Amino acid sequence: MSFFTSKGLCTIGIELTNTQDRPIKVVKRNKKKKNLYVFSSKDTISGVVEIKATKKRKKLEHIGIELKLCGVLESSLDSGINTDLVSSVKKLATAGTLSDRKWQFSFPEFNMPQESYDGVNTSIHYYVKVTIKRNYAVNIKQEKEFCVRNLDPKIPKSVPIKMEVGIEDFLHIDFTFPKSVYHLNDVILGRINYYLAKINLKYMQIAIIKREVFRASEETFTEKKTLCTFEVMDGAPVKGESIPVRFFLENLKISPTYRKIAKRFSVRYYLTLFLIDEREKRYFKQNEIIFYRKSILKIDEK
Repeated sequence: MSFFTSKGLCTIGIELTNTQDRPIKVVKRNKKKKNLYVFSSKDTISGVVEIKATKKRKKLEHIGIELKLCGVLESSLDSGINTDLVSSVKKLATAGTLSDRKWQFSFPEFNMPQESYDGVNTSIHYYVKVTIKRNYAVNIKQEKEFCVRNLDPKIPKSVPIKMEVGIEDFLHIDFTFPKSVYHLNDVILGRINYYLAKINLKYMQIAIIKREVFRASEETFTEKKTLCTFEVMDGAPVKGESIPVRFFLENLKISPTYRKIAKRFSVRYYLTLFLIDEREKRYFKQNEIIFYRKSILKIDEK
């Protein structure tokens, strides 16, 4: 158990106990790596809390000690206002004088439907939090974070994708992909077909773009990030030419598709086509693709 000293008043340790053989999630925050145990919805979250009073200080009075398990939607875009997705509170002690104590805790088959997520401005984090409440002073708090990963119980229905770019009598190109739903370690396979090409193209790219959408109190914020690009060609295409496309998802930092979490937050992915001709005119096509989690890895860096 790791103990943390809180303002020199006491030390608090929180340890999760049912962690043997659990996967590890590696997160990077502020250029530091952190290893989190991975749980899934309906798992039992259990452990030990230990509090040690500082001997050199006078007695510390409190009005109660509580333990809270919570999943929180956190965003810097809404004045730091966080949204509890799930929570459960246990009372560890009633009002009194702080002394050395140890408690075991358990949250049986706790429902955690949303996964942990670290985004640009918005995140979903899960914690076990200890709070020592005080009447006329700031509460003393300590927390232990863990990660949630869920396998998708229902795989969304997949449909073929066909994107066409055309200029009458000058250009006709289509992009075909046999499906629109992929697991996180899948391979996206497709094909580009040229039926008519009488203009010179400077270049053509296909990209996977992630879009995070967060609805704050008064407005909606959108963050876009290009995850990878596939340069299809550089120069004029040849009529009748067909080019295969292949994206490997295994090494991309992607999450499943999330829709309207707490009616405020979504993460969606798009297969996007960019073309630029010799006159710098741009052509653009986009189609949503859906990602889902098929397995939970022992060491997870996605």
